[in-house]
Amino acid sequence: MLFLISTAISLHAEIFRCPICQASMHNVPATSLVCNNHHSFDLSKHGYVHLAARTYKTKYDKQMFAARRAIGEQGFFDPLYAVLSEVILHTTEPEENQMYVLDAGCGEGYHLTQVRQRVMQTSQIPFIGVGVDLAKEGVMLAAKSDPEVVWCVGDLTKAPFADRQFHYILNLLSPSNTDEFHRLLADDGRMIKVIPAANYLRELREALYQETPKTQYTNHRTIDHFQASFQLIGKERVQYQFRLDERSLSSLLQMTPLAWGAAPEQLERVSDLAGVDVTIDLVVLIGRK
Repeated sequence: MLFLISTAISLHAEIFRCPICQASMHNVPATSLVCNNHHSFDLSKHGYVHLAARTYKTKYDKQMFAARRAIGEQGFFDPLYAVLSEVILHTTEPEENQMYVLDAGCGEGYHLTQVRQRVMQTSQIPFIGVGVDLAKEGVMLAAKSDPEVVWCVGDLTKAPFADRQFHYILNLLSPSNTDEFHRLLADDGRMIKVIPAANYLRELREALYQETPKTQYTNHRTIDHFQASFQLIGKERVQYQFRLDERSLSSLLQMTPLAWGAAPEQLERVSDLAGVDVTIDLVVLIGRK
């Protein structure tokens, strides 16, 4: 396992830059990444490299990431993965000999792994997946699950990658850093951002918050910001139903911020959603620099 882990990172050491001094980096096989100014970052035995300049404590814990993976494995996001893989397949330039795809805010890595698998079933162009997140617990789970992808702990406000390295950046239901995304995208690269639409988890919102403003959601400001930052070349609405059982309902409540901090009486109302079809309503924004 360590061999595969070391290979995934060391084969693509050129994409990294030092988070301390921004110098180029090279690998010391099976042990570390080292920059030209001798800052060294050890490879974890779990298969990732920690490239955040310091240790951060995030609000996302191991249980939340396990819940995200569990509900993903039940097919919660499968229609979205189909759309994302088609976007990549239909926009890849035929002369490309490989594609570097960054999942910015990768969490436990399930989204990137699923999109990569679907693209590779059709495309002959090598898909080099790279996942970055500030939450070490998520990155550790990702690395254990898929050693063929490059995983790292890193800060998106000072991303540990060299300029113009990525043909695609995925940013799925996660905060953005527009300036860094511009820097990291190749000149002909694509930015793919997924955001909730108005009816996303509508049934859960209504059960938790009943007749209050929190049952309403609008994404207009997010779309406007994206259009101000990138040339919008595509927008797709992805809508479908997913039937919850008790297990997937439990996972959903652990993974979605909608339920975080909810009072016991609110969560009691939500228990009735087991066996109910909930609405998945998402917008895929596709842009370029």
